Amino acid sequence: MMKKILLLTFLIAILGAFCSPVSAQTSQQVTVDMADLTPAQRAKVEADALIAKQQEQLAVYEKKIETFGQWVGVGGEIGSAVEEGLTAVVDVADKFGKTDVGKFTLVMIAWKVMGTDLVRIFLGLLFIGMFTWLLIYSFKRTCIDRRVVIKEQNPGFMKYPKLKEYELIEPLFGEGEGLGAIRMLHLVMFLIGIWITYAIMF
Repeated sequence: MMKKILLLTFLIAILGAFCSPVSAQTSQQVTVDMADLTPAQRAKVEADALIAKQQEQLAVYEKKIETFGQWVGVGGEIGSAVEEGLTAVVDVADKFGKTDVGKFTLVMIAWKVMGTDLVRIFLGLLFIGMFTWLLIYSFKRTCIDRRVVIKEQNPGFMKYPKLKEYELIEPLFGEGEGLGAIRMLHLVMFLIGIWITYAIMF
């Protein structure tokens, strides 16, 4: 019995010694020059290399597509959330704007945004109106001849026209260079008034 076990162990050891070089040879790679191959073998090797490269690229593209798909899913969810949020804001703002408090709030917001500008424009227009009226009044009194009513007679009830007598009053500064200077001064004052109005409004 012992002899049979030893014989069996010996046979297994011999078989293992013969099989191990074969397994070692199958795991090794052999490098062959492409010039030594036949055209058919060369075409097969190139086709195998191209297929392997395309499979690698396909794996990369599949990974990118999967990533993009995840991004698209997240982007769609974000877009839906933003759309729902904006819709809710618009609805609430519309309903709020129709209430008295909402209208008052909108007026206050408009005043905060444009109130200062409106006040400045109003003050500028008021200033240029008053300043222009004063300049015209001053110009009439000092630079041009004017007629003044000195006598007025009423010919009777329902009788027209009334009889009036006028007196011609010459300019305050008379004729000549002094009058020309006063007229130029009025023009300069008007331009200064426009400049001040611009400064007030803008």
